[in-house]
Amino acid sequence: MGLTPNLDRGGTGRTAPVLLVLAAGAGYGSIFAANKIVGEAGFPPIPYVFWQTFIGAAFLLIVSVATSRRPRLDRFSLAHYAASASFGQVIPFLVLAFVAVKLPSGVITLTTTLIPAFTYLYALTLRIESFRALSLAGIALGLMGVLMIVLPEGGLSRTGSAAWVLVALLFPISAATNNMVVAKLRPPEATSASLAAGVLTTASLVLFVLMLIVNGFTPFWDRGWEVIGGVLWATAIQVVGYFALYEVIRRAGPVFFSQMAYLIVIAGLFWALVLFDERLGAWVWGAVAVMVAGLVLSNFGARGAARRAAAGQS
Repeated sequence: MGLTPNLDRGGTGRTAPVLLVLAAGAGYGSIFAANKIVGEAGFPPIPYVFWQTFIGAAFLLIVSVATSRRPRLDRFSLAHYAASASFGQVIPFLVLAFVAVKLPSGVITLTTTLIPAFTYLYALTLRIESFRALSLAGIALGLMGVLMIVLPEGGLSRTGSAAWVLVALLFPISAATNNMVVAKLRPPEATSASLAAGVLTTASLVLFVLMLIVNGFTPFWDRGWEVIGGVLWATAIQVVGYFALYEVIRRAGPVFFSQMAYLIVIAGLFWALVLFDERLGAWVWGAVAVMVAGLVLSNFGARGAARRAAAGQS
């Protein structure tokens, strides 16, 4: 869901990228359900995101030290950690945690389809990508899907939750910003595990301060199995997801990585139905179809551009 970085892709094998995309997509699809379970159990959003980030950072730091590839501490790397922690971790996951009890988790899942669209808009504005009619058509369909959820009586307007959909849009906007950071500002010669460790460590430091200011020190292990299970499950998702973000883009490029959005939507809607018996209205299901169609068009546009670029280099 990003732009192609100027990096060695580390070989042409696709087995590892496929497995990482499957694991990360299924995981991120289920995090919406985990957020809802923890939120309904009454655990505050900031401590929830802090603990999953802190435990994930600790795990990745141990892996990095064990493999002798510790996170770099030069200025460029520290700036990358700060930017990616802000846009890829702190902002989007706090947004998801806050809206988890305000919206059906299936509706929140749909915002994932807008990440490729916002990424392309950024790239077009910065003149990093060229004009693509299919991609712009995909963006238009994605925004149409949002309007189908927010505006009509068959959507969410009757529940008073429509405004929270607009808040939830901060998630794809922030994630798209992070795609730009990862694709264009990745520190050279750094491993995916060390980069993920650096980002999650930075994010946990920021979240720790926010937690102390807003909630005070808030442990999770004494809050019941719903909270404990939710924190640990979200931690596993963070570790796999952030490692996959760096590793799949390095190995196979952002167009391939963007396919994860399909898996997130499918997994998110599946868990919303199984765990919460969320049966979305006709307008929302119509929005699902429109937004997925927009995602397909965006990916076709990106694939076509990638093929033309490859043909021009050969």
